[in-house]
Amino acid sequence: MKKSNLVLALGLLISPLCSQANDGGIESPPKLIVKNSVKEVIDNYVKAIGGEAKMKDIRNMEMNMEAEIQGMQLVISGVTDQENKRMANLTEMNGNVVSKTIVKDGAGTVSAMGQEQALTEAQVAAVLKNQVYVFRELYLDELGVTAVFEGTEEVEGEEAYKLSFETGGDGNTTEYYSVATGLKIQTKSDIAGTILYKDYEDVDGLMMPMTMVIKNNMIPMPLEAKVTSIKFNQDLDDSVFN
Repeated sequence: MKKSNLVLALGLLISPLCSQANDGGIESPPKLIVKNSVKEVIDNYVKAIGGEAKMKDIRNMEMNMEAEIQGMQLVISGVTDQENKRMANLTEMNGNVVSKTIVKDGAGTVSAMGQEQALTEAQVAAVLKNQVYVFRELYLDELGVTAVFEGTEEVEGEEAYKLSFETGGDGNTTEYYSVATGLKIQTKSDIAGTILYKDYEDVDGLMMPMTMVIKNNMIPMPLEAKVTSIKFNQDLDDSVFN
């Protein structure tokens, strides 16, 4: 299971979870009162990202990233297709494919180090609830995800509201939203460990993080991945998911 956990952890880097904004053109939401609610946190997050209408217009996303670990070059590419409930992640190291994750038609496989393993029903459910929807916060009821407000916590020197997302399986996550900007700055989960989101840029009217840092027991040191491209609403070829 360690190989599949590592691949799922790398795959979560593709997930379009947004984070800390820079100062350029972002209006800070009003600071929320102590007796907070999940709805208030998510409403401010949606406003900071670019608005519900633009977010709900996204049907799919292609993202490519580059990283280096122990002198080896990684290229991580992913496609999330919420319209057809499918996802593909590919990781290459020094030009060679080292892992591939495919989820489609309610099933999934992980290929790593020359071996292929089927994902369990719980793992597939976790992917569908955590990764296939580009902006999951807008679809919590549809996905059957329960969100709970858990107060505030400091993340990398920044005060953040803490929400726990319960999916009913191993895919539970804890998300941290900046008090100052409303945007997400961190995700924690048993599978992926800790992911930080940094260096925002506007992509077709939506603020997206251009740097993601993952810390996980499966990885010997923090992995910093830089986004090289993001494309929304592409005409996807079925071969991408083979």
